[in-house]
Amino acid sequence: MPTTGESATKADLRLHLHHLLAADPLFTSEEVPDSFCVVREEYATPFKRHMGDLRFKVLDDHALGARRDYDLVVLNPSWMERAPVEALQKGDFEVFRLDIRDKAQEDDPPLCLVGIETHLVRTERPRKAGYDAVLRDYCKLLLSGQLSNGWRFMDQRYMLVYSQHSQPHEAKWRELVQAAWERDVDPKNAWVAWISPRGIRWSG
Repeated sequence: MPTTGESATKADLRLHLHHLLAADPLFTSEEVPDSFCVVREEYATPFKRHMGDLRFKVLDDHALGARRDYDLVVLNPSWMERAPVEALQKGDFEVFRLDIRDKAQEDDPPLCLVGIETHLVRTERPRKAGYDAVLRDYCKLLLSGQLSNGWRFMDQRYMLVYSQHSQPHEAKWRELVQAAWERDVDPKNAWVAWISPRGIRWSG
């Protein structure tokens, strides 16, 4: 895989992570025909959202908005017998909502065991827009934990930032790791990893 100093793209990073996980038999469920792989790229969120500001506003199900995608998720195999395969795949929002989300109870297991967002910061002096994009996707992960019906949709959540410069600007780093300033967001099981030439720096 290309390094951040070469010609890697965010899609390269996502594809590499997907290949590493999907190649392991541990992540393939035999409970459904054709050996359904529980590692999924660009998996749709369980809600629609407005993407015009950093606070990531979740919209009503019938609002004129769009769902967004997680770069990578690992689905919970226990859901293979609980829901149609069509509802587990990216597919139609109404199918997912009616067959999975709206039927889920608070004590049901999460649908996604792991959710991952990736970002590639190429420049030594990253633009503000790059940090804003990281913040938006981190907020998306935070809001993907416990949904409004009390069901925990996603358990372990990781934001992986691959950086070409030595370390994140301190003010921006603090802003990123404190993104749970939205008081109704539960930051439990959500982490940020900043991978740079000086090593890996974790939040929490």
